[in-house]
Amino acid sequence: TRRRRIEITNSLCLNERQIK
Repeated sequence: TRRRRIEITNSLCLNERQIK
């Protein structure tokens, strides 16, 4: 579960960067 959470966080971070 921890690994999945990290992947989700990474995806959100990338998404935020793209939006910015």
